[in-house]
Parts: sequence; C-alpha cells; structure tokens
Amino acid sequence: MQKNLILMKFGGSLITDKESNTPKIRQDALNQIAEILKNSKKKIIIVHGAGSYGHPIAKKYGIAEGLNHNKKQKTAINKTRKQVYKLNQLLCDRLKDAGIKTKTIIPSQTMRTRGPKNIESFPEDDFNLALKEQKIPVTYGDVTDDEVQGISILSGDVIMMKLAKMYKPLFTIFVMDYPGVIKGYPEKNNLEIIPLVDLNIRKSIKKHYKKDSRADVTGGLVGKLECAAKISENSSCWITNLDNLEGFLIDEPQGTRVIS
Repeated sequence: MQKNLILMKFGGSLITDKESNTPKIRQDALNQIAEILKNSKKKIIIVHGAGSYGHPIAKKYGIAEGLNHNKKQKTAINKTRKQVYKLNQLLCDRLKDAGIKTKTIIPSQTMRTRGPKNIESFPEDDFNLALKEQKIPVTYGDVTDDEVQGISILSGDVIMMKLAKMYKPLFTIFVMDYPGVIKGYPEKNNLEIIPLVDLNIRKSIKKHYKKDSRADVTGGLVGKLECAAKISENSSCWITNLDNLEGFLIDEPQGTRVIS
C-alpha cells in the first residue's frame, strides 16, 4: 500500500449541474476543491465524472450501446469528447490558479475498452511519469474506442478500479454531494449516515431500490457501491463529500467506508 497516495473521484453531479440539459459548471465546487488540495502533502490522482458535460448527449444518441453507423451519432461522439475535455480543463485551470500542477490523461486518446467495464489498454506510464514529476494526474469518464461494440462509455468508476489495483493507495475516495451513504432519502432534514457498508448492507440497498419507483434517479448508488467493494480489496475505500475531504489529507477519514 502506498501510504502517501490518495485516489479521489469527483462525481459529475458534484462539479456540474447534472440535471442541466446543457453543460453547466459548479464553480463553487471547483473553488472548494482547489482550496482543499493546494496545501496537500500527499500524492494525489484525480478522476472526475462528466455530469452535464457528457450524459445528456451520450444518452440521446445511444453511445453506451455502441456504434450504430448513424452520422448524427458520429457527430455526437466527437461533441461528447470535446465537452468532457472542456470540463477537465476547467477543473485543471482552477487547480493551476491555486498553484497545483496537473497532467491531463485523455481516455479517448490513451485507453481502449472491451465492453464498458473492461479496460483493454491503459497508459500506466503516463500516470507514473506525472507522479514522478510531482504533478497530479487528472483523468475522467470518456467515450473510448471499444473492441466489442466499436465505441463505449468508459466510466470514471471503472477507471478508479483500475487505478486502485495498480497503485493500492492509502485512501480511495468517491467525493459526492452527500457526506456518505444515507439511510432513507436525501430529502430528510436530519441525514443519517451509514458508517460502514458491507455485503449485507449492499444487498439491502439493492433490494430497496429495486422496489422503489425512484430507482432511475438513485439506482446509480448500487453500482457505485459494488465498484467500491472491489476497490476495498486494494485500498481503504470511502464515500464522502467535499466538506469531509480535507480530513483524508491528514489521515482522518470521515464518511462511509465500503468493504467487500
């Protein structure tokens, strides 16, 4: 385990307005991220989601299902790649303003997939070089060339699994809107955080959302927890929010820990 390395993912709903049908940044979140990270003594790798910079257009043109040889889809693929890269640059520019050196690693140019959950080729040397140069490697969910369906959406969560297995960081953190996994619904005034999510709790959550009519909104949590459980085999894995992030930099984690 690399005790001086932290792997963190900033969710698309954290750094963008994910409900927007057009790209919309959350500048306050970028500012808070930069303020927290600028004095860190830890080595850091950042992955971020796409949010409103990728999801609406990808969904409209069925990019996740693979190539359909529609000219409009081809245009949409290029547009999606440009939009998520733009989001990456907005984040990296804000970090640069805070004196933080970064190196962007673009998945659509450096990674290939075999189905959406399997990375066939991965630029390990690019990450190693950035860390050696004392820069933060920053990558993100993107549209990648795929050996099975021609094209695929490689999610930031899958990239997190790959990086956690490679580096075995001290902490792997999913930084989201809420300070951990919540009992019940976020609309409640008094949020109750589940401190530890194990296999039994994951099964309970999965069963709960299968019954619920709002599963299309919150069901993403089930997949994220499964991903986090796999990551926990290589790293201490947590779900938290920006207000708790600074604690991880001084080895005082807060939020929900996920175990396999």
